[in-house]
Amino acid sequence: MEIISSLDNNLVKHTVKLKQKKYRDEYGEFFVEGYKNVLDSCEASPQSVRFVVLCETAYGKCGEKFAEYKTVVTTDRVFGKIADTESSQGIVSVHTVFPSAFPESARCVFLDRVRDPGNVGTILRTAVASGYDVVLDNCADVYSPKVVRSAMSAIVKCRIGRDISIAELKRAGYEIIVADMHGENVFSSTRGDKYCIVIGNEASGVDESIVAAADRLLAVPQEGIESLNAGVAAGVMMFALRYAAKPSKR
Repeated sequence: MEIISSLDNNLVKHTVKLKQKKYRDEYGEFFVEGYKNVLDSCEASPQSVRFVVLCETAYGKCGEKFAEYKTVVTTDRVFGKIADTESSQGIVSVHTVFPSAFPESARCVFLDRVRDPGNVGTILRTAVASGYDVVLDNCADVYSPKVVRSAMSAIVKCRIGRDISIAELKRAGYEIIVADMHGENVFSSTRGDKYCIVIGNEASGVDESIVAAADRLLAVPQEGIESLNAGVAAGVMMFALRYAAKPSKR
């Protein structure tokens, strides 16, 4: 197998560009980094895989795991240019971007201007674990390397919608439940058969127009702290409403 040793190689330059949003948008591609993340993402969505890049060291350790995909091997030095982490495991996979998808589940989470990549990734990962679709509105770029690392393989497993309004979700029959510190206790609440949890911006919360359109406000009870991290609050509410809240007809 040919080993790429030049930083001027077109495939190397193409992959490096995917660190920038403008090129992800232009090419319709993003990359996943790290052995476990790449393996899980490729297995979960083989149809989205464009190619896998490994450094020589990583190829010697795990190259056979990716034999069914187009595989490219670079020198360790060249891979250092591709990697987005300081302690890289020497493997990335490049995938096609998924088109926006309207929620299909009876449960979804709407993220209103959630800007921290770690929060977006954590919520995506939790959404898959608890059975929710996700809608993003003016959030951190879902395909940025930081979001993808935080989300792990949830980035290819979660049904993700963009440019979908609260009004559209209401018309589709979703009960709009806003996470708000002044709402009722989520652990003693009820829920409808079809609902959407709204998580707001880390600094300013949920937009007032969405609060005004909400069917209910729910809160995670807390003591001795001003507020919870958006990713933590979303996770608590997702599991509480899915497994603890009693169903009720609206």
